[in-house]
Amino acid sequence: MIYFDDIPSFRKPEHYKIIPDERVTKIETIGGVAVQDLGHVQEGDAFSISCTFAPENWERFLALWEARQKITFTDPAGKIYQQMRIVMKEYEPDKNFPEYVTASFELWRK
Repeated sequence: MIYFDDIPSFRKPEHYKIIPDERVTKIETIGGVAVQDLGHVQEGDAFSISCTFAPENWERFLALWEARQKITFTDPAGKIYQQMRIVMKEYEPDKNFPEYVTASFELWRK
């Protein structure tokens, strides 16, 4: 189970992946153009998640997204991330229990 502020997912996420903002510190000339690469920037990492919500928790999660409110995210290992923004990709009713909703979204820092 994961948490968005105090809103739990119904169970463990179906999909959970961190997409690093990888920028190796380097300045190089490529084809006559100076390119600066700044290394890994943690604040640029995105979290790609797909999880299911119970009906009462889905309504609360949806309200956070619609309000563009920044949230506190607790990952499956219990690590807490502050000031995350929800970027909704898609959502649909669960095939077996239509009152439950499976959502795919990203969480962005800052």
